[in-house]
Amino acid sequence: MQLTEQFHVPDEYHEACSRLTTLVQKHTQRLLEDEYWTGDHLNAIQNHAGQSYTYIRDDDHDAFEDVEEYVYSRFKRCVYHRVTHILDAHSDEYQAFHFVLKTAEERKIRRIGWHRIRTRLFNDDDTPYIEWRVLKTVVEQLNTYYDQHGHFPEHYTELISTPEPNGTLPYAPDKGDYHIHDLTIEDGDVVATVNAPDTLDPDSHHGWTDHEIRFHTHARFTEMVETGEVKAPTLHASDHGYTLDVPVDVPEQDGETVDDRVLAVDLGVKKQATAVVLNAGEDSHHEQVAPPTFIDHPSKDKLFRIKADAEGINDRLAELRRQAKAHTERFNHLLSEYRQTRLKERRLREQIQHDVANQLVWLAMEYGCETIVFESLGQLDAGDASGAVAWSISSWARGELLDYVEYKTKMVGIDFETVNPWGTSRHCPRCGEEGRTVKAPDDHTECRHGGHFHCPGCGYECDRDVVGAINVGRKYLSNTQMEEANPAAYMEAGNHARFPSPRGARSAGVQSATDQQDEASGRQTRLSQFRAAPLTAKRGGRDTGGLHQNHGSNTGLRRPSGSVTKDLLASATGSAGMLPNTTGN
Repeated sequence: MQLTEQFHVPDEYHEACSRLTTLVQKHTQRLLEDEYWTGDHLNAIQNHAGQSYTYIRDDDHDAFEDVEEYVYSRFKRCVYHRVTHILDAHSDEYQAFHFVLKTAEERKIRRIGWHRIRTRLFNDDDTPYIEWRVLKTVVEQLNTYYDQHGHFPEHYTELISTPEPNGTLPYAPDKGDYHIHDLTIEDGDVVATVNAPDTLDPDSHHGWTDHEIRFHTHARFTEMVETGEVKAPTLHASDHGYTLDVPVDVPEQDGETVDDRVLAVDLGVKKQATAVVLNAGEDSHHEQVAPPTFIDHPSKDKLFRIKADAEGINDRLAELRRQAKAHTERFNHLLSEYRQTRLKERRLREQIQHDVANQLVWLAMEYGCETIVFESLGQLDAGDASGAVAWSISSWARGELLDYVEYKTKMVGIDFETVNPWGTSRHCPRCGEEGRTVKAPDDHTECRHGGHFHCPGCGYECDRDVVGAINVGRKYLSNTQMEEANPAAYMEAGNHARFPSPRGARSAGVQSATDQQDEASGRQTRLSQFRAAPLTAKRGGRDTGGLHQNHGSNTGLRRPSGSVTKDLLASATGSAGMLPNTTGN
């Protein structure tokens, strides 16, 4: 497993980094425009099995033959590597583009066209694997192109113009007896020697200078280095000027787990997630191990405020456009403010989702869960929701949270699964009958968007999101069917996740869900067919607490001591957080 630590380059080295990344951007753009942004290369790159830089290096000609400035051969390799990765990044879209052209008629793709695409994608054995989100993106681009030109493009490069790469410099191909960079660990600090040009047109190797940059580290990174192996870094522009990403290969951490124990998660709107630990008991009588945990990030309200600010600025920009004042200094100022606000919104949302993902993985580790189970977000629909609620559902449905959780579970040896969410918030987790969403524990007036669940059949009551989480776990443990469960006594306070914060943010309180999930599309099984007789609760009696907690289950908390992954998940992913080792265009 490869983790990446980010180090921000001090201001005094920004000019050198700017010249270095400008050369990378210049030559990457040149190679793409002059030769490599073609269908032949997009097709051939899918079959390239060697090192990334060798795809261009081993070509018949020197791609830098006519370049006047002096660049190192290993700098050339880094540029080749960059070009190849950009081609790789478009290979899935390129494949989806040709699949759609061969499948759909040359007209705007609507209902009939989508039916043909689905039929061929899922029923034709010769169809290559293509992600649904990639297909949707390509179809949207094709429909836009059709609106503008009245026909589909013949080539992918007509649909997507030559990418405009940034100056990201990957040092991975820099190998050999002489390095244009060097990275060492001295007294716990990271010392990077970066060779950068003194000008944008150096005429010899004397026009390049070594810059030794020292980065102070922390115990978390030191433990990573002691456990794993430091790999080649990547230099790129960032919100802090320039950042050096240092990847470390660390062994996967396997914690102690309990057989057939899962952490079931229900995603909500007012609170990001509700998590319940379930055991697969005997005769499919699933047992809830502990009271639920509610995860409600304290920065969520701030995120909504920033979004509202951005929309307000956008409205003012629209008004200036209507007044034909888009060329004014006022417009440029507002446009810059709008971009900064959107950037702030994106960073904060990513931070929240990293924090929530960390809390979920920690909870699974503490209870020894084998698997974290989510509802499948691809089948969630905001329905007739509007405004902040629709935006909240949409922000989760993009899947970043699930991607982060899946990425982090791999580090600790925990499985990641999803199930169809249909009916999980509407059926009683104890008797299987369809219950009602009501206003409050003391008000059983039916309310579609209420936050409390009441079962008229057996009297079970609970927070609606807790019911959803329990049923998500039951579906997984029963292989998409929901058998009877043994819920723990519901505690109104529950457990509340605490998020690390330099400002000492308080843990979040319980909030009622206003989840507006509609029924998912697709073939479903009516869950009430699998209801079982009630367990210890008396039928017809008002039961505000559910069943008594099972004291026979092993509910001891487990924290793997001395684990690199523990230190990673215990801290929020902030300015120096661990990230997947990815590089954008």
